[in-house]
Amino acid sequence: MKSDPSVSFVQLDPWSTPDARPLPEALAPWLREMGSLTLRLRAHAPGFALELLGYRELMFDATIAPLLGESHGLCREVVLHASGRPCVYGWTLLPARGMACATLGNQGETPLGELVFSHREAQRHLLEVARFAVERSRWSPAATLWGRRSLLALDGVPLLVHELFLPGLFDAKESV
Repeated sequence: MKSDPSVSFVQLDPWSTPDARPLPEALAPWLREMGSLTLRLRAHAPGFALELLGYRELMFDATIAPLLGESHGLCREVVLHASGRPCVYGWTLLPARGMACATLGNQGETPLGELVFSHREAQRHLLEVARFAVERSRWSPAATLWGRRSLLALDGVPLLVHELFLPGLFDAKESV
C-alpha cells in the first residue's frame, strides 16, 4: 500500500458550491453533474477504461472525519480514461468499515459510479468545487485544474468522492 497520492497537487481556493463562483463554460456541466460521472464520460467519448492506482490508509482531518463518521480510513485512487486519454483523476475517501462492506470490498476495477448509481436511492450530496495547482505527472502537464467533491453512500457507508478534471477530457472528445 502506497503512502503518497499518485498526482501531486495543491488546493488553490476553498471548497464552494458550484453556484457561488464563475465556472469555465465548457467544464461547468461536468462540475455540476449530479448523476454518474462514469456514465457521462462513457457518453462523451468511446473507449472508457478505469485505471486503479491503488489504496492507501490515512487519518482524516477535522473537516473530513465528521462526514465519514471515523477518524481514519482508506483512499482509493483511479484515473478514468476515454479514447485512450486520461480524463479524470479520482480519489475516494471511505471509513475503515467500508472495506467490510461486501460491495466495496470486492470493487476491484469496477467504477464507483456503476456501483453507487445502480441503486435507485443513490444521491449525490454536498457538491463542491475548487481549483488545484497540479504538478506534471504521466496523466497531466503542470496546470491549474478544476475539481469537485461530493458525498455519496453505498450500503450505508459514506464515501467522499473527489474528481479532478484533466486536460485529456476535451482531447478525448476531439479525437473521436
